[in-house]
Amino acid sequence: MAGSVNPQDVAARDDAHLRSLGIKPELQRSLGFLSNFAVAFSYISVATGTFTLIALGWGVGGPAFFWSWPIIILGQTFVALNFSELASHFPVAGSIYQWSKRLANRTLGWFTGWFYFWAGVITVTAVAGTVPLVLSSIFGIDLKAASPLPFFNNLVFYALVTLIITTVINGAGARLLSIINNIGVGAEILGMLVFALILLLFFRVQDVSVLTTTAGIETPETGGYLPVFAIAMFMSLFVVYGFDTAGTFGEETIDASRQAPRGILSAIWLSGIVGAVFLLAIILATPDMTAALTDPSPISTAVKSALGDTFGSVYLFVILVAVFVCTLAIQGATVRLMFSMGRDRRIPLGSLWGNVNSTFKTPTNAAVAVGLLAAIPFFITDSPGLIATGATGLIYLSYFMCNLGVLFARLRGWPREGSWFKLGGWGLIINILALVWGGLMIINFALWSDPALFGNFGSDLRDLTNPSLTAITSGGEPISWLPDIPFFEGTVLLILIAGIVYYAVAARGRDDRVEVDPATGEAVIG
Repeated sequence: MAGSVNPQDVAARDDAHLRSLGIKPELQRSLGFLSNFAVAFSYISVATGTFTLIALGWGVGGPAFFWSWPIIILGQTFVALNFSELASHFPVAGSIYQWSKRLANRTLGWFTGWFYFWAGVITVTAVAGTVPLVLSSIFGIDLKAASPLPFFNNLVFYALVTLIITTVINGAGARLLSIINNIGVGAEILGMLVFALILLLFFRVQDVSVLTTTAGIETPETGGYLPVFAIAMFMSLFVVYGFDTAGTFGEETIDASRQAPRGILSAIWLSGIVGAVFLLAIILATPDMTAALTDPSPISTAVKSALGDTFGSVYLFVILVAVFVCTLAIQGATVRLMFSMGRDRRIPLGSLWGNVNSTFKTPTNAAVAVGLLAAIPFFITDSPGLIATGATGLIYLSYFMCNLGVLFARLRGWPREGSWFKLGGWGLIINILALVWGGLMIINFALWSDPALFGNFGSDLRDLTNPSLTAITSGGEPISWLPDIPFFEGTVLLILIAGIVYYAVAARGRDDRVEVDPATGEAVIG
């Protein structure tokens, strides 16, 4: 057919691009645009995040918490646009680690990757721990009861089963992962939009004006509504990240320098549309706003009250699929980061994690390692939901570090070469906006509840989004040896200290296994 493009020729050009970046093509290129987009969409997973934390947003901020959604979509769009240009230049496994390493310096790149890796591992733990919560809602499982393995309760048992399954799928190659993921994404998009449209068209019981109603807990002690809203927006913050996953699967995507940026932007914008319609539908279909403020699952209540228990159960099955593929996608992204850092010999046992399985053409060793690391917290605590607070903040911190490194590169004249996606003269402005946005959100994550340090900004409500480490339990009891410091700060401090020790002893000054363009780390992309 005249004018048609041979995928093999495109893949060959992609591989030549990788070689120009100093990387030997080893992973199998089998993903098209839809699969590339789907892994990023699954990482974001509107269904997972809203189901997990809508009670927090609604209970603290009231229906007005809805406005946190468009605000965060806008703020993260600045980050996504910046990352899209990076993914077009460097469609390489490891995303923000590789981008900051090549455009800033190896030290910043290494710490960006180090923080992002552990954020990914902890996020896998948190989302895998959400699977049993959905199973309990569907089948009435007592998560505190003894499981088939009596030394685990049901929550830990089903979370570990989830990790075993996702590890096997990730270890078997990107093609199998993408097939399962694509099915899950289709179910999530159709399921959430179908439910939302039915609720909006036939079961709306509230006026749109309810979207300006708060929960009424703002007081002089909390500092008014702004601090309360900043806490309520944590639900949206917990959802809207991971879009860079489209870039980290670049080495396995055909026509990656074009499809990875498209995947990043499509994932965040479609998530924004689906989330806005769904949240609007749930709020307007909720019959009792007062009861919803203390409802642990206002989504389930709204769906069941409008459509009955049967359709409510169908909705929960959609959520179950979404949470599972979310776990799968997050683990897949973290695996590729571990592989990328291992290939550069920048983490312990790097040669092992940088190995590509000759049969599956995927970093199977890294898949197993991420699965095992994500399982470890379940042997310590049965409250994995709290882990999400530290993980989310770590990801925003990692994004900020990457954007800071890219800003330094832009001030030195990057990009000097073209790419399929380019911001042109807007690049510096968008980069700065991404940094301002990210910095404000890190402050939001990290505000201690101690009034001696930060006054009454949020007061004790801060414990909902950044609880003390002493809130982590084992067997329902607090873990006595954990210090009484906020989770986010404690997690950052632990990872930073471990990183400084390892970097000083083993990683600093070590050359990467591969050589990159000494000038810009990039090549002209056709």
